[in-house]
Amino acid sequence: MSHPNRVLASTTTPDITKSQQTMGILCDLWDNAAPGTIEYRSDLDAPRAVAIRTQTHHAVRVSRAVLQLSHTTTGIELVPLVRLVMECAVTAAWLLLTPGSGQALIRDGASQRLKALAGITKLGEDPGPAKEQAEDALAQLENAKAPRSFAFEQRCLRLEGGQRIYLTYRAFSAESHSGMGIADFYSVATPASPIGVVFNPDASSSVRTPTLGVAACMLLLAINADEIARAKPTHSTQITKAAKRLGVGTRIVASDGTELPPRV
Repeated sequence: MSHPNRVLASTTTPDITKSQQTMGILCDLWDNAAPGTIEYRSDLDAPRAVAIRTQTHHAVRVSRAVLQLSHTTTGIELVPLVRLVMECAVTAAWLLLTPGSGQALIRDGASQRLKALAGITKLGEDPGPAKEQAEDALAQLENAKAPRSFAFEQRCLRLEGGQRIYLTYRAFSAESHSGMGIADFYSVATPASPIGVVFNPDASSSVRTPTLGVAACMLLLAINADEIARAKPTHSTQITKAAKRLGVGTRIVASDGTELPPRV
């Protein structure tokens, strides 16, 4: 572990039981939080704060699904879900560290909505007021001081160790979409078959342990990003304990070495 105080710095993988237990603890920590208004740091604008909160909440919800599936399968069915947890966690950390990132997220959302509405228009349907709303949002953000790219690779590379995160994401992507990755998983080479392969419907993932380890670390990253974003710490002690169980740290650092300053 080269930087034991930094997230995702571990070179070891926790065993499956430890990953599952830690994910359960973190999900419960989030879900059992006292209701009420949450105050975020004054150096975070509203779009960033709202986006961090929502990305983290979704990471927790999807992690619940990962946990349930991890107890019933040894295949790759959970990989697309782990990939989604990764997307939410990285985005939450990117929002935390990147000024203007909330506006970039909104701008990308408006742009994607316009593309979808253009397709609806081509089919002869009336897009209604949604088209004008999306156009207004883009116009308002045209000169905003925000990152121009919302590409996931760029979000990863904004983080320390982001290149490794992105490579892991790409590996998960091969088993998250219909294609050769899935065909390879269920195919076993054998000279006994006329075509050289046989179908194995009960194929097991050889990287199930690290996959769940990544899921646990990403869930930690998401919840920790929200914790750091808050005006007052709420779950720092529990988050630190979870990080120790996973063999990682709790600092979220940008690729240029910067991080959010201590709360004032």
